[in-house]
Amino acid sequence: MTRSIYSICLSAALIVCAVASALWSLHWPLVGDATLMHYVVFLMHRGYVPYKTIVDINLPGSYLAEAAAMHVFGGGPLGWHLYDLTLCLVLIGATMKIANRAWPHAGIFAGTFFLLIHLQDGLAQSGQRDLLIAVLLLCAYAVLFAAQNRPHNGIPILLFGLLLGFTVTIKPFFLPLGILLILMSMRPAREHGLAPPVHLGCATLGLLFPSAAVLAWLWWQHALRSFFIALTVLIPFHATLGHKPIAFLLTHCTSPIMPLCIVWVIVWVLRRKPLDLERIELLVGVAIALLAYIVQGKGFPYHRYSLIALLLLLMGTDFFDALKHTGAARVLSILALAYACFFIAPRAAWAVRSFSPAEPFQQALTHDLQANPADLSGGVQCLDTFGGCINTLYNLRIVQSTGFLYDCYLFVPGHNPASDQYRAAFWAAFQRARPKIVVLTSQDCFGPDSFQKINQWPRFKDDLTRSYTQVEEWHPIQSEHWWTRRETPSQFRIYLRKP
Repeated sequence: MTRSIYSICLSAALIVCAVASALWSLHWPLVGDATLMHYVVFLMHRGYVPYKTIVDINLPGSYLAEAAAMHVFGGGPLGWHLYDLTLCLVLIGATMKIANRAWPHAGIFAGTFFLLIHLQDGLAQSGQRDLLIAVLLLCAYAVLFAAQNRPHNGIPILLFGLLLGFTVTIKPFFLPLGILLILMSMRPAREHGLAPPVHLGCATLGLLFPSAAVLAWLWWQHALRSFFIALTVLIPFHATLGHKPIAFLLTHCTSPIMPLCIVWVIVWVLRRKPLDLERIELLVGVAIALLAYIVQGKGFPYHRYSLIALLLLLMGTDFFDALKHTGAARVLSILALAYACFFIAPRAAWAVRSFSPAEPFQQALTHDLQANPADLSGGVQCLDTFGGCINTLYNLRIVQSTGFLYDCYLFVPGHNPASDQYRAAFWAAFQRARPKIVVLTSQDCFGPDSFQKINQWPRFKDDLTRSYTQVEEWHPIQSEHWWTRRETPSQFRIYLRKP
């Protein structure tokens, strides 16, 4: 089989698996972090202001991206998954643009294989912030490499700065990468006739403008002070929760493609391919993406998206480039590509096919809440984080009684300034609202499910016992199959306020 026919067969196998997986994902419900972010936008449209009346740990760029996606694709599950697939298509386009000069099929391999890994991660990873960051990062690289290889007037490097700068408004981890890439690209810019001050000025303007814009928006919303409190108190406290051991992080950072990474390193050593500027810039991105994954410390699948996207781009380029030569590197590349496209890809597609859209928690809570004849907007308070209570309120378009969406920081052992401050603010809002219904879930943030979590805050437990009557306790009889493992949904209790 000739090299070109083999490459076409590889690409065709990946595309078939990717298209099938994408079609199977379109019936997925809206679950996980996406629902929380949707709910924030829903509340914003009803007069709530992030950080001021909505207490949240996400940075402002997350809301802007979420609101834009909901405006374009709609606020329902189908629109969200179309947005998710659109992001992946943009990423495929960026990898094809970057890899096109070496071998066109390398870009198809990198982007399409990433899509399969992303869908294999399950329903809760759709449209994740780190997916958007990975897409923006790859697009920034594509613009940077195009600018480095031909004369330009500074507009491309400005666009590069804007793309990378927007990632900083979502998560700040790639700000150092932006600074390094700006400095590393100065020499080719000067060689193509762009003066260093112009190069630095355009790139810096692009890098800083998104952050300046969101700060101006917060100032206009009179939420700047609240944002800085969240930035200095609540977000650092959240960063300390749920940390995995470093051994777990290192073994899981590339777990979906670990065998391919090992073969790629061997091929790289055998080929002794020289390090040009673009490869160095990509490797710097890999190093910072790995550092970002470790610093976040929670080991969630979506935290590694930027790292995996960059590694797949490098691997695809090297594997397909090795097909043009002879020797052990070529043989290993043929085997690695065959393993990826004819084994991992179909297995990932089958995993996507096996996921179930059933939502037993949300269905049960929806039934119980709708059984109440009164208007529920403003009268329900969730004590939950990602168990499914906020999902249910969003599906029913019910405005919660307070802007506190997480109980993650209420029921923590011991005392610390961040949790004490969060409790005090929640207590004041809860006493003002005095919601008619309280939904307590057994989901304990970064801990085993248990209703006993409420014992960590005796003052609130006593108030709930004194002022409310428990009328319902739901236990699941059906598991959820939202990713590679089946899981038992959280339980919930419903409390009604006493007359």
